[in-house]
Amino acid sequence: MNLLKKVNRCLDYWPNQLAIISFFILLIISIFLTYRIYNNEYGNELIKVKEESFKIKNQLESTINYSSNVVKVISFIAEKNLEEQEFEPVAKNLVEKNKYVDGIQLVKEFKIIKTYPLIGNENTIGYNLTDDKLHKKAAKEAITKNKIFFEGPFQLVQGGMGIVGREPIYKNGKFWGFSAVIIKTDTFLKSIHLDDFGSTSNFEYQIVQKEGDLSGPKFFKNNADFSQGIIHKSFIPAGDWYLYVKLKEPKYLNRSIEFLIYGIVLSIIIALYLRKLAEEPLKLETLVDKKTADLEKLNLELENRAKELTKVNKELEYFAYIISHDLQEPLRMITSFLTQLEKKYNDVIDDKGKRYIFFAVDGAKRMKNIILDILEFSRVGKYNDKKEFINLNDIIHEIESFYKLEFPHGKLIYENLPVLNSYKSPLIQIFQNLIGNAFKYSKENVAPIVSVKVIEEDDKQITFAVEDNGIGIENEYLEKIFVLFQRLHTREGDKGSGMGLAIVKKIVENLNGTIWVESEVNVGSTFYFTLPKEKE
Repeated sequence: MNLLKKVNRCLDYWPNQLAIISFFILLIISIFLTYRIYNNEYGNELIKVKEESFKIKNQLESTINYSSNVVKVISFIAEKNLEEQEFEPVAKNLVEKNKYVDGIQLVKEFKIIKTYPLIGNENTIGYNLTDDKLHKKAAKEAITKNKIFFEGPFQLVQGGMGIVGREPIYKNGKFWGFSAVIIKTDTFLKSIHLDDFGSTSNFEYQIVQKEGDLSGPKFFKNNADFSQGIIHKSFIPAGDWYLYVKLKEPKYLNRSIEFLIYGIVLSIIIALYLRKLAEEPLKLETLVDKKTADLEKLNLELENRAKELTKVNKELEYFAYIISHDLQEPLRMITSFLTQLEKKYNDVIDDKGKRYIFFAVDGAKRMKNIILDILEFSRVGKYNDKKEFINLNDIIHEIESFYKLEFPHGKLIYENLPVLNSYKSPLIQIFQNLIGNAFKYSKENVAPIVSVKVIEEDDKQITFAVEDNGIGIENEYLEKIFVLFQRLHTREGDKGSGMGLAIVKKIVENLNGTIWVESEVNVGSTFYFTLPKEKE
């Protein structure tokens, strides 16, 4: 009773009702589709078997046609009473030219009177077809059909298995005998490109006589069951043969069952999903009151978190400043004392020691620059100045005056740059870094030429290009150069922390832009970046 109550309670719950109805509807659809797939897959595989059967049948009929042409030539010789003079040379020519014919015979009435080749086939001369009831029956069948008719496979008189095709010859309207071709079983199988087991990777084959069907003599030495499976049976009148072709591993049933299983599983999943969806409004209704009550508490917590985050950000900024200041002080001391050491003991320290002192001082300076760059990187996005209209020509002019002293032969080309409504300091950093790198990594003994221009502009953004004729960058490093501390060129005299382009990338992305580079070694590099016309 308790179980029935639980069942009734479950059935009264309308999401469960929806799930059950959905499952059965989807199950019926799955069964219907499975049936369609079963029929389609079975039909497709049956078509494959039929196509293979037609192919083999065509190859058989092609061989028969070759044989038919041979017996017609021999029949013509006999009809013209030329068999004594012409049989052997003509038969020899026909056998040599037709790879699917092993021998040719001339039969007067029912007795074999000529055979080519004679060597190895001497036993056939004088053999009477009426001595064997099967040969006699096949010969009469050829007379009845009045065209070539094949008998076999059977044990040949001269030895071995084969088939014989006979066509009746008439002289002056009266039956005279037969012209016949002999095809050994091996030759016959080669003509249809099969071995004596009648099996390929996809199909099984069998050729049997109509009279005995599968219980009679067989061409192929296989034990395939041709009474079940996907099979095509075709009739070959020239020998009263049945050709059986069977698909080795039909997959239609497996595919149908597989689809049905997927369909059942999918039906269950969808039914459960619909049940879950139906439960959502009920659960939501239950949760509304609780969420409403929790909302004020959550808002209060969010306010407190916001205050905490603001405090933490200020502390982090202060921490970064203190760390950079505290790290710089020991470096200043190291530099100062090493410099004093070099001055005071200049006469005592040898060249090697002076070189060590130089490397130490230079390393300390580089460390100081790295610290300053890290501090600068951490400050990206925190601008104290306000947005203003900035003429980029003025900014580039200031940068140009700075590099004229260091690179007097260098050229910085720019003109008609736009006016942007943005923050001044980050724009200066972008152009300062890109132009500075262009001059810094110029080729030796070649005057650096750097151009700054706008290559594309639309309503939302402007695309800039900073192009140089410097040493260039290999393709494999085009992405790495924007990563912190990545310095690809370490020529003597080139200074830097490897953070300049990382800072530029962060500034550009903070201004809602993108940056990329195209370069060719020993030709130069072009840095492209986009900036919005007015940052939101």
